Amino acid sequence: MAHPPRRSWSDGLPPELVAIILLQLNCLADRVCFEAVCRAWRSAASFVDGLRRGVPWLLLPSRDAPSFFSLHSGATRRLNLPEGVRGARLCGAHDGGWVAVAADPWRGFSAVNLLSGARVAFPEKLSLELPYSHTYGFQYAAGHHHMLIRTIAFSAPPSSESCVAAAHVSSSSNIAFWKQGMSRHWVASRSEPDVIQDMIYHRGELLEGFHVLTNREEVRVYAPLGGSRGPNAPLEIICTTYPMHRRADYQPDNALPPTFIATRYLAESRGRLLMVLRHYTGNRVGRRTHMFRIFEMRPGSPAYSQPQHGATATEGSWVELPELSGRALFLGRGCSRVVEVAQFDMLQEGTIYYLDDANLDLSMVLNNGSSSYRNTDMGIFRKGEKISTGARQFPLEFTADCSPPLWLVP
Repeated sequence: MAHPPRRSWSDGLPPELVAIILLQLNCLADRVCFEAVCRAWRSAASFVDGLRRGVPWLLLPSRDAPSFFSLHSGATRRLNLPEGVRGARLCGAHDGGWVAVAADPWRGFSAVNLLSGARVAFPEKLSLELPYSHTYGFQYAAGHHHMLIRTIAFSAPPSSESCVAAAHVSSSSNIAFWKQGMSRHWVASRSEPDVIQDMIYHRGELLEGFHVLTNREEVRVYAPLGGSRGPNAPLEIICTTYPMHRRADYQPDNALPPTFIATRYLAESRGRLLMVLRHYTGNRVGRRTHMFRIFEMRPGSPAYSQPQHGATATEGSWVELPELSGRALFLGRGCSRVVEVAQFDMLQEGTIYYLDDANLDLSMVLNNGSSSYRNTDMGIFRKGEKISTGARQFPLEFTADCSPPLWLVP
């Protein structure tokens, strides 16, 4: 006599219990694994509230075994990357699973969605701006120049017709722009007079655009005008300079002791722009993070006296925050995120998760993967002290053969 088919153990769980289990899973990868168990669990998932997204994944790139670390589960998981991403250098991110990649130091630039596989290709050269009076736009030089991209920031998802991208580059200029419909080249603004430290797209109190932080702690805002008018409209950029009142304890980088290094990041929180000042001690080989200071930008009003050349704002200031109240900071060049801790049980107020990305060593980029990106100064700071971590809290170090790690909000 034939035995009846064995019933799957998962089918015997009450739907209410399945829903309770699912509610404890706030990592997208855990939800995907849950729904893959059986049809009954996949069906139950459709009746449970969606994920509370916002805590970034830490992407750990590798040619052979790419992975990511999730604070939700405290686990490091293998990651199946779309074609062309494995082995490429990651140089930017946008919420929703988008990363900017460079397959080669001078070419192969694109934005790829790690969740859907969608891809947006970028040009490989730039055109320089020429003086052009009585207009807000650019007139472009006939020659195209090679460019090495350091980081890319986006105004919207890269697949959107309104998306404008800004790239921190090493070329005839150090900042360049692209929008949908531009397939031949990026366009380059005039070169920044100071060293660019970081760049994000920010909808500020007074201005919306790409906010660029210099090593002198000044901010320039590049506001794209053509991105919202469709792919066929010319790209126009207005540049506004925010001169910043010098902090009482400000020191130029070249005035610091040789064994004391400073670098700066930008982040957005509660509608305000934050500058994170990171201090290191030691040399480049034995460098260790010593402290963090966080400042909030209080801008002055823009004065549009010469709109054809951009605007100059009245003097703003950086106001130091004594604590990161109610928030946690995920710090990374071009990919920093600030998260409200009340929404996530695993986060603690005032915590800074940081990566070892203070300086992009161009010689490593030009070697195109023949050198290792050795990240030995990454970890957690809280209340001015470095926190000792276990394997399920945060990686202490990481060595990659193609790219430094990156924060990504899936």
